[in-house]
Amino acid sequence: MAESSGALSPIEASQQTLQTGIHHLTESIELAFIKNVYGGMLLSAGGMLSLILGAGFKGASEENPGLQRLLQGSAFPIGLVLVYTVGAELFTGLPMWWTMTALARRGTLKQYILGTLTSWVGNLVGAVFIAALTSNFTGTLQQEPWRSGVISQVQEDIVDLPFHTIFLRAIGCGWLVTVAMFLGTQNKDGISKVLALHLPFLIATVARFPHTVEYMYLAAVGIMVGSPLGVGAYFWKCLLPITLGNTVGGGVFTGLYLWYVNLKRADDQKQDVPEGWESGRLDGDYHD
Repeated sequence: MAESSGALSPIEASQQTLQTGIHHLTESIELAFIKNVYGGMLLSAGGMLSLILGAGFKGASEENPGLQRLLQGSAFPIGLVLVYTVGAELFTGLPMWWTMTALARRGTLKQYILGTLTSWVGNLVGAVFIAALTSNFTGTLQQEPWRSGVISQVQEDIVDLPFHTIFLRAIGCGWLVTVAMFLGTQNKDGISKVLALHLPFLIATVARFPHTVEYMYLAAVGIMVGSPLGVGAYFWKCLLPITLGNTVGGGVFTGLYLWYVNLKRADDQKQDVPEGWESGRLDGDYHD
């Protein structure tokens, strides 16, 4: 049966995802840094919209907490769509790509280390810049109810939670956001691509599973508007468990799965179709 012209098969999309990973391994450090700074900025723009919508309906959200999460969850993935469509980059895609390229025995240890550091630091620079722009420089999130909303979310999601809980929640986000990126690769027409990028990430944001770059931005805004989270805790209590969790989620639950099922075992999925299957019946089917 012919594949739809609007989407690749899972095997084809996995092959394309592997090629994307190889591209990132060989990309120049300068270009990768610029693209990751821009990616951090764009994702943070989605984060700003998420915060404004989530905290902007204070009375309604207090009585209907699911409404607040739905508003935030619907808004934040717009940042991922922007990143993907303009060709910027995010750290959270690397665990999927690196797992697949490593299992395919591509690249050197130096390439993996430099690529990871370049991406993470670039995203951090872009996210902190937008955090400063939307808090200290313009006062967009310094006003109420957004200021108290940001502080409350940082308190609930980071300050009040133990390290291991943040880590485990981040695994869920790492898994879902890389599924979104894979589906973005698989789908070719614009509307399908936007929906594919948006829907899995919507699940993660509604569940408040933390995304590394999201919390680079959100926690930085929190510090700038008066959250008790300190600069040291920003790195070890916030970014460290989220980075580790996203890495496990994207690497194991997406990258390893795609490599094993759609690349290593691809031939198992290309067996001949049983005779009679395409006609809707197999030999020996019982009919009245």
